[in-house]
Amino acid sequence: MTKKNSRMIAIAMLVIAIAFIIFAFGHPEMTFPWSNTISYLMYGAYLVVMVIMFIAPFRKK
Repeated sequence: MTKKNSRMIAIAMLVIAIAFIIFAFGHPEMTFPWSNTISYLMYGAYLVVMVIMFIAPFRKK
């Protein structure tokens, strides 16, 4: 994967995360059908992947 692709994917993930947060604050009555633990694990995995996509282009080969 090229540096440009990695950065574009990371930026897209960041924009989607921000849009989700804005939507979630506007609609607190909506919930997921599973426990909060599962939700937090999914949020954490998403964050880890996003950070890796941002950091990956700067890693030396």
